Amino acid sequence: MAEQIEGLDDVTAKMRELSNPRKQKNAATRSARKAMAVVRKAAVANAKALDDSNSPERIWKNIQVKASKTKQGFVLMKVGVRGGAMSYANTTANRRQNRVGKSYATAGSSDNPGGDTWYWRFQELGTSRQAARPFLRPALNNNIDSVQDGFVTDYKDQLDKELSR
Repeated sequence: MAEQIEGLDDVTAKMRELSNPRKQKNAATRSARKAMAVVRKAAVANAKALDDSNSPERIWKNIQVKASKTKQGFVLMKVGVRGGAMSYANTTANRRQNRVGKSYATAGSSDNPGGDTWYWRFQELGTSRQAARPFLRPALNNNIDSVQDGFVTDYKDQLDKELSR
């Protein structure tokens, strides 16, 4: 079910005025990063409640906002934890390549600000022996409206800045 974002009529009119698609993309990236900072802040608060005080690792210190893009070239902003999965998932593509069960290097490192928090996914998703205690999903679900509103208002401002240049 797709949601409609209110207030985009003004934004699309300004985008038409700004002919350079690169400037539109830069403005969108800046606005998306600022909007997703709300989710990052909520995820940090949720992770602080989960962190074990006896452990030297801190999941909340490794939560970051990261820019990415889709195959179509759209702006994509992710909130996640440094240090991804350490082994290949059991998917069709990985079975064909004979990769299932093998591990690969990740950004999980003791050099990260919060230490090597590769185990964060066990907290988020749970295991067969541990119930899930999600901290990332609720951070987005509880703040989706403020993220959308923040993006729309900031994107208008960013487009105004680009038009004034």
